[in-house]
Amino acid sequence: MPEELYETPRADFSQGDIIESVPHLYLHGPLLAAQKEAETIYRVKGEPFPSFDDKQGQTILASCKRQRALLLTHDCEIDKPQTNRWLVCPVVPVVLLAPETRDRARRNRIFSMLHLPAYRDRLPESFVDFNQISTIDRALVSGAARLVSLSDIGRRALYGQFIRWISRWQLRELNCPNCDVAFNPADNLPVRVP
Repeated sequence: MPEELYETPRADFSQGDIIESVPHLYLHGPLLAAQKEAETIYRVKGEPFPSFDDKQGQTILASCKRQRALLLTHDCEIDKPQTNRWLVCPVVPVVLLAPETRDRARRNRIFSMLHLPAYRDRLPESFVDFNQISTIDRALVSGAARLVSLSDIGRRALYGQFIRWISRWQLRELNCPNCDVAFNPADNLPVRVP
């Protein structure tokens, strides 16, 4: 089954690409504004609730961790040159989960995680963490190495688990609103969820 979930990355970046070393941002309170004083020098304003320039944005202090990521932005958005920001989710090795949580993650019983079986020597057994979606400049991703991509089957698994996470739906047989064909969205999850 793992082989079916993956494919070699396509020529251009695509939804479902698993990318090496992408920055993920974490905001912790209080938010601290960074005021530019020179080309590369900033002064931190220690106010717990600095006033922000909501139109232009505000530079603040944030935590950043580089790690593997899954590109979540859809292909039709990636293709648009005016789309400057892409969505990414961390890809985390399963061994970093608490031992009592690993089995549930492997069976896709934790809605906020999509289990990714190990793939050859490119990807250890991992999970996509939907709880840590970051929006980052495409330039920070476009130069990174792509390890592997989700295949069409892998993407359907991504869609199914992502919809379960957002909606808390219990995926069972549904009818297509366009053609009325019955299908079970859980069929495409790597491990079937009853």
